[in-house]
Amino acid sequence: MKLFERKIMGVVAVAAAVAVSGCETTGGARDSVAGAGIGAALGCGVGALIKGSRGCAVGAAVGAAAGLAYVAINHYQAKQVRTSTADRRVYGVTTPVSSTQVKIRSGSNSPTRVRPGQAVDIITDYSVLLPPGKSSTVVSESWVLKQNGKTVTSLPTKTETRDEGGWKSQAEITIPQGTPPGKYVIEHKVKAGSSYDTDTSSFVVRA
Repeated sequence: MKLFERKIMGVVAVAAAVAVSGCETTGGARDSVAGAGIGAALGCGVGALIKGSRGCAVGAAVGAAAGLAYVAINHYQAKQVRTSTADRRVYGVTTPVSSTQVKIRSGSNSPTRVRPGQAVDIITDYSVLLPPGKSSTVVSESWVLKQNGKTVTSLPTKTETRDEGGWKSQAEITIPQGTPPGKYVIEHKVKAGSSYDTDTSSFVVRA
């Protein structure tokens, strides 16, 4: 791709992001999905100026990728699923910990194959271990969406106070229309103080 073309496609991405941002001000997953569609349309229009129908397809993919940056978390919920005693047995902790510890038992998502417009449930099962005299701690949960090793978007972080024990958080994202097909990886992360842990899961977007 020539330098001029790369600059044009860069303008497409920025224009798409601006368009999506404008939709996002009203909030909600529907606006995020619509934003991706607008981004794809902008990309197609400018891309066609470069290489006709092929340019339209390339531009639409760039615009849709920009729309992914505005995916919202829906229906977030979390609940305690294990007692502290059960969690200590899982991790082989026989003596009290000297500082707060968080450990991810598993990061997963369902389904693992979706089409644009469908929802993906993101589940993070993790444990909180606390030192003597401490009954709770502030835990932040975050998720990063990646493709081909590159970050596509970082979902909003959830910060909550957690008691010691096993916790399972669940959230839903909707894959925007126009999202390029391929494999996407979700990086799950939990953090409390200086302790953190990560895990990954993945899904495939079908054409």
